[in-house]
Amino acid sequence: MKIAAKTDIGRQRKQNEDAFDYDTNTGFFVVADGMGGLDAGDIASKTALSVLKSGLEQLSALDNPSSQLSLLQDLVNEANHKIYHCSNIPNASARMGTTLTAGVVSGQQLLYVHVGDSRIYLVRKGEIQQLTTDHSLVQEMVELGQISSEEARTHNYRNVINRAVGLELTVEVDQGEHQLLVGDKLLICSDGLHDMITSDIEIADLIQDADGPEIAVTNLVKQALLNGGLDNVTAVLIEVD
Repeated sequence: MKIAAKTDIGRQRKQNEDAFDYDTNTGFFVVADGMGGLDAGDIASKTALSVLKSGLEQLSALDNPSSQLSLLQDLVNEANHKIYHCSNIPNASARMGTTLTAGVVSGQQLLYVHVGDSRIYLVRKGEIQQLTTDHSLVQEMVELGQISSEEARTHNYRNVINRAVGLELTVEVDQGEHQLLVGDKLLICSDGLHDMITSDIEIADLIQDADGPEIAVTNLVKQALLNGGLDNVTAVLIEVD
């Protein structure tokens, strides 16, 4: 398994509120995109990251997928609790929250948990598939038939999310698993990437044409910046072998 990652503050923001981590030995990954006034978004994403990483040793000791997913769910709930109470203490600077997309690739199986509009893409033999579903206003509009998926990518309200870690006392967490093949590539990214590269085909091409994950993430972030870089940009790429 090969893993590479890259993040960039972008061309408009004064601070990078994205956070990510990964572990090549266990196949663990996490991407969080924080939100909130002042430094709140940065605090939220880093808090989520810290909580998820705290369960890494326990996660790697489990060999049952349902137990691993259950632990990941518990860790997201713990992160939600910490962030929510941090923003609700007296004199807190601002309400805060974060997207959170995390999981583990073990052998040829992907297990993941997901809240918000960061994404997991699967690239297989040149074809790309979005595995996660955005928790956003425009996704609701797509599901209601009000706009198309293509229109959603450039809609004025595309950054409005309706579910995040830390905004409420409890959070609903999506979870899933997917069987993988040798040569599959998984892209985990913040909306600063998929909002700037609005064609999934272009995303797949940038990954497939690169000589390895390091070059792929560099090219993806570079293209997002060339297209405007309106937000922080983060990409984690996993290649299954």
